[in-house]
Amino acid sequence: MAQRRGYAIVAAAVVLVLGVAGAAAKQSDEHGVLAVHQRLDGAYPQGSIAYVRVRSKGRTVQRRARGGHIAVSFKPRAGLYRVSSFQRPCASAGCSTLAAPADRCSERVHVYAAETIRVTAVTRPGKGCTMRVVEPPPFPSTRRVRAVRRYIRGRAISSFALIDTHGRLHGFAPHRRYITASVVKAMILVARLRQIGNRMPSASDQAVLNPMIQVSDNDAATVAYGWVGDSGLLAVAKRAGMHDLSVGGYWGNVFFSAADQAHLFVVIDKLVPPRSRAYARHLLSSIVSYQRWGFSRYSLRRGWQTFFKGGWRTTDRGSLVHEAALFERRGRRFSLAVLTDGNPSHDYGTETLRGVASRIFR
Repeated sequence: MAQRRGYAIVAAAVVLVLGVAGAAAKQSDEHGVLAVHQRLDGAYPQGSIAYVRVRSKGRTVQRRARGGHIAVSFKPRAGLYRVSSFQRPCASAGCSTLAAPADRCSERVHVYAAETIRVTAVTRPGKGCTMRVVEPPPFPSTRRVRAVRRYIRGRAISSFALIDTHGRLHGFAPHRRYITASVVKAMILVARLRQIGNRMPSASDQAVLNPMIQVSDNDAATVAYGWVGDSGLLAVAKRAGMHDLSVGGYWGNVFFSAADQAHLFVVIDKLVPPRSRAYARHLLSSIVSYQRWGFSRYSLRRGWQTFFKGGWRTTDRGSLVHEAALFERRGRRFSLAVLTDGNPSHDYGTETLRGVASRIFR
């Protein structure tokens, strides 16, 4: 599962971690860019006033009105919006009075973090309005995901799940359940930080949590699991949308799916209270070098910050190897989980992880 190491020695490093946590990679920008261009193709007899309106959850978040074309760009929070365009023809000379709205069009638009969505509305007076939405493609591309699916089908018992930068789930056997190895320790970390509330963990907490994550210490995991119990893990699972998870009275008895881990890791830092969020991100991005045998060998080369947890153990099928991660680059983020069992060796299992990563980050 993971080698056992004494965790008391880490207490001496707690002061260092407290200082480093605040300098951990800053969190992704939760805003995108929405650029709207309204163009009039033709003219109304006495002119018109153009309107553009952007609404979210029944509330207007942006509104523009003027004669002629409209071009507006702003940075809303990531989420779903309704963009509308219409004209009010002038009912008198000089547009002192306006007729009822005409030539309407609207579209639902999803704004993604750190991405620019472009909306173009073209109005032809008396003939209606058309609207075109252009969004950048998600990462990874469909082609890369298909390459992973083809690859993993030929390996030992394996599943993967990936939530792309647009929040869409992809995978192969993503809901197949596996027994955990040390990957569950990331859940224990989140459960403990939620349990202690919106503050930095104490020195005694860090003396357990640091080695549990950074060197995958099993004794430390047992102590931390004793603090949160199955109820703490189930609470995290509910918040993360993990529907395949089951518990069994000990952290090593947890079962979950690749989809569960992808759903957890895509929001893993957001589940942690704000004051300990940088601390959690620091731990998950500072795993010891001799346990970096999977995704990070490829993701870091491509400029993706990587927050991950791996795990391994022996089962009656052979060698089990898992890894789950959150990746961030310039505000974009996605998650990936690969779960494997029945591997003829540990090296074969880690080769599967790298095979997946090489196809995602090539």
